[in-house]
Amino acid sequence: MRTIIYALILFISLPTFAQDNKNTIVVMGEVEKEVLAESYTIIITLQDVTVYEGQGEMVVTPLDIVQQNFTKKLKDLGIDFNRFKRNTYYEFAMSYSQGKAAACYYLKTSDQVEVRKIIQLKSAGMSIANIDMEPVKFTDSQLVDLSIKAITNAKEKAQAIAEKMNKSIGEIVSISDPNTSLQYVQSYGTTTKQTHNVTVSFELK
Repeated sequence: MRTIIYALILFISLPTFAQDNKNTIVVMGEVEKEVLAESYTIIITLQDVTVYEGQGEMVVTPLDIVQQNFTKKLKDLGIDFNRFKRNTYYEFAMSYSQGKAAACYYLKTSDQVEVRKIIQLKSAGMSIANIDMEPVKFTDSQLVDLSIKAITNAKEKAQAIAEKMNKSIGEIVSISDPNTSLQYVQSYGTTTKQTHNVTVSFELK
């Protein structure tokens, strides 16, 4: 009697075991997206202008005059220096390598023309320390649309691979979508195009 009950339990369990071990094919779907910069943050450094004399350096233009000259040149370009904010964090980060009086400021703008004007500006004692580009964030709706297109691409790939193996694909088993609203802008290069990836697992019949 115990043997019959054991065989019955085994018989009932077998279909569940088989169902949990379906053959699958995992494919990465891709779709092209364009990521544009929403704003730019320009970090500038102002410092004493010095010359070497003898065994040391001599200040020929102190920091306060350097700032005044830079402010005037900005005004000539139609840019108000008061829009710049002090960047004490950057000053602390660079202080270990500076033996001169220095001050760091940053300006955040979405105007590319302004960025170019500041980059091209020549003013003694002023240098561009860094330029950060903040990309436009994608909405949930935009992310969903991109992911649906990527899933469609994954399905086409999976079908093509399955046909080469004389097989076919079935329902979607799982989807892995790592994409978020936060994007990144390539600092170097000539394209704003990037790839939106989604990994999809299909039944393989």
